[in-house]
Amino acid sequence: MTFGAWRPVPANLWAMQAVVPPGTNDTRALQPVVPIGGGTPVAPTTGGSAPVTFPVGVPMPAGVPAQGGPPPAPGSSPRPVTPEGRFSPLPAGVIPAGQPSQTAPAAPPSGPPTSPSPSTPVSVQKPQPCQLTLRLARTELPPAGGEFTVSAVRDPANCPAPIAVSAPWLATVDPSELSFVAEPNATGSSRDTLIVIGGRQFYVRQSAAPQVGLAAVPGRLVFGIDQKGKTETKTLTAWAEQTPGSFVAKPQHPWLVITPKRGKEHRQSYEITVRPDAALPPGRHDTQIELSTADAPQRILTIPVVVEVTRPN
Repeated sequence: MTFGAWRPVPANLWAMQAVVPPGTNDTRALQPVVPIGGGTPVAPTTGGSAPVTFPVGVPMPAGVPAQGGPPPAPGSSPRPVTPEGRFSPLPAGVIPAGQPSQTAPAAPPSGPPTSPSPSTPVSVQKPQPCQLTLRLARTELPPAGGEFTVSAVRDPANCPAPIAVSAPWLATVDPSELSFVAEPNATGSSRDTLIVIGGRQFYVRQSAAPQVGLAAVPGRLVFGIDQKGKTETKTLTAWAEQTPGSFVAKPQHPWLVITPKRGKEHRQSYEITVRPDAALPPGRHDTQIELSTADAPQRILTIPVVVEVTRPN
């Protein structure tokens, strides 16, 4: 459009311009608007503070703000306009009940401020050492063993006292009562040990079990082998003081033959000889026989045996 010469404007031109929807891409919205009755054309603005002049008596197009600026978004209600032509401020926002504001400071606790109370020192008492006095310094135990108690006086009463036991055949039953137990003594000899209780030494001695009387005759066997390899047979008799379950005769060398014979009055007889095929070289040969019984497994009776082989001519 050329602004050089003025041309009459059709009566319905403003109406055509007014019906253009705001915010569309219609190019007619960018055309300069000439008010009816003459005057300087004013180009509509899309934003800013420059006002758009409308003739008096002409209704304002819907969706166009009074002082310019972008039209309101579709579906939203425009803010109210004051008599001076300015928008009124928005009402203050309301925060729903039960949801504190993020910027509001936390309310101080009610009541006067309290200061932390100083910590009270706790006194720790050291335990009093246990003083122990033994009423007896030693004990004698039978071969069968069994349980025994050490008599002592403790201060404070019933205070714990350290106990040390080193013998494998002795064990602690109750430390608070100072009771111990000993195993049966099957070693054939007496044994002893020390128990240390609270720094005090207590002597323990256990006697040996009575040994079963075991005997054999003769106490020594001598064999002779002539040039033809012949020898004789000898008899060995063993017996015990108590009724034995059984006797055991064990030769040291395999060329010595032992044949058991049933005896009388708790006695056991054996026939002893040298094997004919022993092939012993000429000279003296020493060996032995071990005798034992089931009633005294730790008791072994040794019978020496001598074999003389005559050299051939």
